[in-house]
Amino acid sequence: MRLRFLQSAMAFESWPVTGMREVALFGRSNAGKSSLINALAGAKVARTSRDPGRTRTLNFYAGDGVLLVDLPGYGYAHMSKEQQRRQTALLERYAQRREALCAAVQLVDIRHRPSELDIVWHELLKRRGDPLLLLLGKADQVGRGSWRSREKEIVETLGSDAPVVFWSARTLEGRQAIESFIATIRQVPMG
Repeated sequence: MRLRFLQSAMAFESWPVTGMREVALFGRSNAGKSSLINALAGAKVARTSRDPGRTRTLNFYAGDGVLLVDLPGYGYAHMSKEQQRRQTALLERYAQRREALCAAVQLVDIRHRPSELDIVWHELLKRRGDPLLLLLGKADQVGRGSWRSREKEIVETLGSDAPVVFWSARTLEGRQAIESFIATIRQVPMG
């Protein structure tokens, strides 16, 4: 998938207006959203860090007729309460008011039970009614034999009926399924 960085933005007024459908990447601060962008691009187009919570802006990437939006992670504890409040408000505004948003990908770490924030955001995304893909990330870090039991626990905890893909940025497990999901979004009506 060809992806190019378009812009970073915080304020609603500075979000790009392109006429393209957007697929937003939601997840905790250490879920691997930026690594997903790089894996899909086949090149380092998104900045990654060993320290979670580095993405503080909405980062827009254009590719194959859609925009991928790398959102700041939710649940990052090493911020002041005010920074957390502002970041949550930014995410909520994007999720609830962005007309170009046509689909979402939620990354959840397969190694852990979903957090309360994972559950809250999953509910919000389901209420939007747009296509939603649940990525069980870092799949290479657990034995393949435990994937189905981990999937069952995570899906039940989230109360999810979204399609599930096992994902690894290291091995690229699930890449084709993710690209297929994104490709279908070109047909989704906007607004």
